[in-house]
Amino acid sequence: MKQARVAAGLSLGQVARDDISRTAIYFVETGKAKPSVETLQLIAERTGHPVEFFLEDGAERTGSAVRLLELERLLAQGDNLGAIASGKAALAHRPDPETEARINLLMSMAHNRLAQPVLGRRLAVAARTYFERVGDLVMTAECLGNEAASAYLMEDPNSVRIAEGALATVRSIKPVPRLTEARLLGVLGHALLNNHQWEAAIESYEQAIATSDVVQDLKSLSLFYSGLSWAHEEIGQLDRAGHFAQKALTIHETLKDRLSLARSENNLGLLILHSGEVARAEPHLQRAYALYEESGVQVGLANMLLSLAELAAARRDFTRAEELCRQALDGAEYLGETATVAEAHYQLAMVAQAKGDQPAVDAEFAAALSNPHLVGGAQRIARYRSSYAEILEARGDLAAANRQLRSALAELGARPAAESVGQAAIA
Repeated sequence: MKQARVAAGLSLGQVARDDISRTAIYFVETGKAKPSVETLQLIAERTGHPVEFFLEDGAERTGSAVRLLELERLLAQGDNLGAIASGKAALAHRPDPETEARINLLMSMAHNRLAQPVLGRRLAVAARTYFERVGDLVMTAECLGNEAASAYLMEDPNSVRIAEGALATVRSIKPVPRLTEARLLGVLGHALLNNHQWEAAIESYEQAIATSDVVQDLKSLSLFYSGLSWAHEEIGQLDRAGHFAQKALTIHETLKDRLSLARSENNLGLLILHSGEVARAEPHLQRAYALYEESGVQVGLANMLLSLAELAAARRDFTRAEELCRQALDGAEYLGETATVAEAHYQLAMVAQAKGDQPAVDAEFAAALSNPHLVGGAQRIARYRSSYAEILEARGDLAAANRQLRSALAELGARPAAESVGQAAIA
């Protein structure tokens, strides 16, 4: 690459122009990164060489490079199933270790996009093992980013720690490769969102979007907007939440990304539902569930069922709400989605309260609070305990309500204002 540039009498900036960052060209020339198909074609045009000029010598190595480029092309087009099939075919040709690691990394990304995090994580770890051994920090950070993405899809509380490690790794490189940094900021935002760290998630997403000159694909941008919508809703900024929800939805519609579209429809539907507009929320939530079910993906489907349960409860159809919660509970337990299991028990407790079934309320809250090691653990458990405290107070059991409220404050690291918390404080 450098040979072609120098022969053409071009500087890094003259090759990069407005389409590629100078850092990206530098990393390609120094062997720290490989270009995408589109980048390779631009460089070939600007240096006056055919694409084949830049491929490695030897028929088999050239074949490996071509297969890797094809895999990148399929991923860029959103054909994740095609990318996985292409990756498996490429691995069957027994490529060199570096190419094998890159193929594993790209296949990991495809599996994560299809909500298949177990396979995604396994492939990312395999790729990282190679890149750590050869000291390639950029690719190690990329692999850690994929591991973090798999972890938050699996509701693993360690996802934030892994994402922070990925970001620290890439920021240790000088100059910092901004494209990788932007992607990892987005991954960290998703992990923080799953961990219910709303303000930190917003900050991470905003930093990612601030590098908009290197956020080159609309899909990533749409996911950032979707995350911002959820986080702003949780901190009570509904106007901002609606603004970002619509932006995410528009991009997903444009890209025809059905799985991401389902999640955005679900987020928007819940936002509308929580604002009290039940009738307007219903078509969004029904469409979200239909799109998700059509995709055949099981990971995350329980969350869609819980959204429909919330809708049914808002309509005071508590029998239907309970039925949907139990369907969600069964699916989440089967997949090991522990945070969703807890949320299903919480919603069952609220349905039981609406039906006046006190023993069921107590049993469901006990189940919801049984696992302290959840994604979003402290915030989630504090929310459950606060709700339970209100219910216990309404029953007249102030001592039990007081205990729950104190436990909620302890979860958040806060201290009660006085030794005794009375009825007014609980309310």
